[in-house]
Amino acid sequence: MKAATKLNSMQQFMIQLFDRPVNPKQEADIKQLLASYFAEQVDKEMDELWEVRGMSQTDLDKALNTHKRTKYENAISH
Repeated sequence: MKAATKLNSMQQFMIQLFDRPVNPKQEADIKQLLASYFAEQVDKEMDELWEVRGMSQTDLDKALNTHKRTKYENAISH
């Protein structure tokens, strides 16, 4: 059995904020708003990481085109 977790201040704030009914459209809008916020945060962090590491689009293209799967020599055939 998992131990109970104490809610942090943001979780408590969100519970208080939404301590009222919301319709499905509002719920979808709020979820989209939160998803957009966190996506923006990830973009900012990635931009900072790229700058620190001196990465470029060429580096990304190279990574995307690198074959990293394991080659299985003795595959079982049916």
